[in-house]
Amino acid sequence: MKEGKRAFVHGWLVASVLVTILFTNLPLRGQNSDYKIDSALMNNLTNTVEASAPFFVVFGDRADLKPAHWIKDRSARGKYVVQALEGVANRSQAQVRNLLRQGGVAFTPFWVENKIYIRQGTLELARDLAERPEVVAILPEVIYQIPQPPAVTEAPSDGIEWNISKINAEQVWPITRGAGIVVANDDTGVEYVHPALVNQYRGTTGPRTYSHTGNWLDPTNMCGGTPCDINGHGTHTMGTMVGDDGVSNQIGVAPGAKWIACKGINNQGSAKVSDLISCAQWFLDPFGTHDGQGHPDVVNNSWGGGGGNSFYESYIQSWRAAGIFPAFAAGNSGPSCSSVGSPGDNPEAFASGATDIDDLIGYFSSRGPSLFGSIIKPNVSAPGVNIRSSWIRSTYRVISGTSMASPHTAGTVALIWAAAPPYRGNIAATELVITNTPMKLYSTQTCGGVPGTDSPNNTFGWGRIDAYAAVMAARESNPDQPATVSISSPSNGASFTCPATVGFTGTASDPEHGNLGSPISWSESGVVFGTGATASKTYDCTHAGNHNIVASVTDRAGATDTDKITIAIVPGTP
Repeated sequence: MKEGKRAFVHGWLVASVLVTILFTNLPLRGQNSDYKIDSALMNNLTNTVEASAPFFVVFGDRADLKPAHWIKDRSARGKYVVQALEGVANRSQAQVRNLLRQGGVAFTPFWVENKIYIRQGTLELARDLAERPEVVAILPEVIYQIPQPPAVTEAPSDGIEWNISKINAEQVWPITRGAGIVVANDDTGVEYVHPALVNQYRGTTGPRTYSHTGNWLDPTNMCGGTPCDINGHGTHTMGTMVGDDGVSNQIGVAPGAKWIACKGINNQGSAKVSDLISCAQWFLDPFGTHDGQGHPDVVNNSWGGGGGNSFYESYIQSWRAAGIFPAFAAGNSGPSCSSVGSPGDNPEAFASGATDIDDLIGYFSSRGPSLFGSIIKPNVSAPGVNIRSSWIRSTYRVISGTSMASPHTAGTVALIWAAAPPYRGNIAATELVITNTPMKLYSTQTCGGVPGTDSPNNTFGWGRIDAYAAVMAARESNPDQPATVSISSPSNGASFTCPATVGFTGTASDPEHGNLGSPISWSESGVVFGTGATASKTYDCTHAGNHNIVASVTDRAGATDTDKITIAIVPGTP
C-alpha cells in the first residue's frame, strides 16, 4: 500500500478491512493530481500534519440545460432542469459518495452544481479524491459578506415611498400589482409576521396560520424551521420588493406578488459558500419533490465579494435555464472603477447600482467595468440611497446601499411578468426590456475607457430603471427568443499534457436569427482569444492547472448567452 493511501485510510478512522481494500484499489492516474487542488486550500492543509479544512469536490460531468430554454410550460421547464441536474450528479458522484460513507466522512452532495461538500477533510483525502478521473477540482470553503449599509435610521410612515414613485411603479398598479408572481431573497432571513409582509408570504394560509415547508429554508441553522431575521437586512430587501401593510406603508414595488426566502447569510452578515449553494439549489426545487414545483420567478441577491470570481456562475445558469431571474447588488465599493463585486459582475447576473432621490449615483455604488471581459456593469441603477423599508420588530428603517437598489429591479421584473405573461421566464428578453426603457443617466467619470457621457456607462449602466416604461414596452411587443451557445468540445474537465494547443468547438443558434456560430466569442479570465465556431489556445507548462473557458454569443436583438467548461493543463511528469 502506498504511504499516501495508508495515511488516507487512517485519517478517516476506518476500521473495516473491506473498506480498506476498497480504498487501496482507488485508480491511480500515473501523474501528480495536485493541480486540481486550489492553492489556498493546499496551503491550509499543509500547515500541520493534522490540518483539516472544509472543501468541495467538483465533478466534470455536466447536465445539458440548453433544451430547457425552449420549453414553454413553466412547470415542465422546472422539472426538466431539476431532473437533468439530479441525474448527472447521482450518476457521476455515486462511487465517491459510497466511499465517503464507508469511510465515515461527513459530506453533503449537491446537484445544482455537480459537487460534494466535505465538512472537514485532510490533505490525504483531498489528494486521493483528486486522483479520481471524474473529479476536476478541489475547492475551499469561502466566506462572503452582505455589503454593509452606510447608514441606518428610524423612519415614520410616508405613504407611497419616494423610491417607489421614482421608478413609476405605482403607475403600473392599476394594471397589476404583481399577482401570480413569486419573488425570493437569499439574505439574512425575513420577519414573516411583519405587517407589511405577512399577507404576501406564500406560507401564510390564514389568520395566524402558516405553512413553512417549501417557503422557507435556513441552512445556517440559526432560525430553524420558522422564518426569522435577527439582522434586519433581509426583511428590508423583501419589503422593497413586495411590502405593503394595507394602511400607509406602501414600501414595495410589486405588493401583489408572493414571497419565499432562504437564509444563506448568518445574523452577523456573512455567508459560507456551502450555505449559499444550499439556497441556490433550494430555489430550483423548494418543496423537495424533485420536479421543480413552486420555484420562484425572481431571486434577489443583495450580497457579494470581490470582483472576478466565477464561483456562482453555474448556479445563475441553472436559474436562468429554469426561468428564474437573477437579480444582484453591484456592491458598495465605489467610487473607483472596476469595483463591482461578484457575483453581480458575472455576465449572466443582472446587477443594480444605487441612485438617490435626485438620480445621482451613490458615492459608495460600485462601478464597472466587470473583470469578466470588461463588460458594462452595473446593468442598470435603481434607488438605493435613503430607502425606507420594513425592519425587524415590525418597524421601518432607512438604509442606503446597492442592497437596497437590487430589490427595485427584482420587483420590476415581477410587474413585467405579471403584466406581460409571454415574458415570464424569458430572462434575456426581460433584460432587454429593462435596459431599453430606463432614464439614461450620465457621469463625469470614465471607467474602462467608456466615458460617463456615453450611455450605457460604467457608473449607471443603461440608466435608472423605469418600471412603468418597461411594463408598457413589454405589453406592446413580443419577447425576443433567446440565443443559446454550447461548447461541443473538449468535454468539461478534459486534461491536456503541456505544452499543448487546445482546440475548442461550439454551436450557437437562435429561433429568429438562425445559426449564430460565427459570432461566438471565446475567452478566458475575461480576455478574448478567438471568435467563430472554432478557436484554439496554446498553453506551456507555466500554465499548469485548471482553466475556465467561456463561449458567448449575442443575437441581433442584443440578448446574450454563455457556456463554460473547465480544462486542466497537466505537467508531463509528476
